[in-house]
Amino acid sequence: MENDDGNDSVGSLAKGWGSSLSRSFETGGRFFRGEYDQKWDVVSPMTQHVIRDRVSSPVSIRRQRSRSFNDYIDRVADESTFLIPPTIDDMAQDLGHPESESPPVPSPPKVEEEESSNPAWICILYGLINATIVLPVVMSFGNIIYQNDAFQPYMPVLIKLTLVSGVVHQICFSSFSSLKFTVGSVQDAGLIFLSAMATDMVDYCRAHSLDDETMLATVTISLGICAATLGFGLIIVGRLRLAGYVQLLPTCVIAGYLAYIGWFCGKSGLALMAGGKLSIPVIIDKFKFIIPGVVGGFFIYFSVRTLKHVAVLPLTIVILLLGFYSSLALTGSSIAQATQDGWVRESDPAPVWYRTWDYLQFDKVEWSVLPTLLLSEVSMIFVVALSSSLDVAAIELELKRPLDYNRELTVVGISNVISGLTGGYTGSYIFSQSIFTLRAGIRERLAGFVLAFCQIVVIVIPFPILAYVPNFFYGSLLLMICIDLVYEWLWEFRENVTRAEYIIGLSTFCLIQVLDVEYGILAGVATYALCRQLGIDVGEPKMATIETEGTPPSSSDATPSNIAI
Repeated sequence: MENDDGNDSVGSLAKGWGSSLSRSFETGGRFFRGEYDQKWDVVSPMTQHVIRDRVSSPVSIRRQRSRSFNDYIDRVADESTFLIPPTIDDMAQDLGHPESESPPVPSPPKVEEEESSNPAWICILYGLINATIVLPVVMSFGNIIYQNDAFQPYMPVLIKLTLVSGVVHQICFSSFSSLKFTVGSVQDAGLIFLSAMATDMVDYCRAHSLDDETMLATVTISLGICAATLGFGLIIVGRLRLAGYVQLLPTCVIAGYLAYIGWFCGKSGLALMAGGKLSIPVIIDKFKFIIPGVVGGFFIYFSVRTLKHVAVLPLTIVILLLGFYSSLALTGSSIAQATQDGWVRESDPAPVWYRTWDYLQFDKVEWSVLPTLLLSEVSMIFVVALSSSLDVAAIELELKRPLDYNRELTVVGISNVISGLTGGYTGSYIFSQSIFTLRAGIRERLAGFVLAFCQIVVIVIPFPILAYVPNFFYGSLLLMICIDLVYEWLWEFRENVTRAEYIIGLSTFCLIQVLDVEYGILAGVATYALCRQLGIDVGEPKMATIETEGTPPSSSDATPSNIAI
């Protein structure tokens, strides 16, 4: 009997390992065969359209959904509440059948349990894949934040600060989020505010004849304080369960803002390649430096959109770099000569990694500049909270089960507090990579920690990456994001909304150009409110969903209160 029990135990263990290996090889095979393109289209490095299969879902999302980081609006029938499928007893009663004769009801689509485990090598593989996509984009975002010419000699250290922020965000999301597969990093929603703040502080320091040391201390510490303050604001919103109110910003106004993000990324990419502020004479004079980035941007965009495989983006990045170094080899040039000619940005040598925070000198900060950032800070809190809620909405739709927005918003807040205290910047979920990891079947936090480790490796390497990467490489990524966002929110957007909403979206985009981000968004909201008061069709009003403490949105124990705006 003991031998039989031992044989049964060994057999069960072997069967378990066999099943696990089978799932692992099946997952890896599906990736390398490119079977994911049947489910989704990758449109840009960290932004994509999710093409959903036409299947019925047991949950109707409670509002018209728009996703940050360039996603289209996905309308659903009921925008007010979650609808839970009726039970068999309810249907039997409605049809007049006794309980025993109730007709069969199709079961909802089965959602794979999040707790199912994955082999370590699969998690490491997908962590590395996400790193090839996230790392270049995060570095290009650092170029946007510090696009002012005053920062050019100090970019190696400032880019490392951006990567440190990415590490902090990813570790926080992998540690605290209820979604083990999530990817998080420095995000686009707060970039415009951070860049504008940095430029304003440079102008302030220049106007008061302050040296570069004071300027760098003022900018880096002030941006960190702004990120931490934003984090505390998000924690308050989450703890008071106010996420439903944050989502009331009209979709058409969001569209105008997202289009402006794309426009801003495009302008930043062109300025980066031109080596200064944009103007017609500068573009003509620097045309040979700009045209490779423009071609590269369109090349990445159409390659990823056409081939629809997650491996396409890393391959296009490699092709751009190989093309650059091949041209150097064919012309007999060196990287030093390319830097002197203007193809690569000149910068000071990067210090060892533990000197990354040398610019953060509190005794050098010009504290009088902080009050001038107040309006931008308040606007950034609202916009990032909204963007994070939309990211959670996208993940929620893919999971086919409701998520606690307030809890996830609190996690984003904690991440931003820690990022700000370590000299970093605002960030949130990168929902596109999160969905990719989810669909790959990853249910372990290890994949996120591998992504963070890859960023740490780039931070500690003893040479500046910027000294070996051409300007048009980052320009290509930024222009690709520009093409994607502008086309999505200034053109395709019209197919999902009323004519009046589309016009308000265009108007918001133009108003932001004229009035800057904060006042442009307020003007867009005012335009929307005026049109609604005049009886113009601007779509259905959004609903504020108030959730009780400790109760998930779909719980039958609590009925959410909905307030129409």
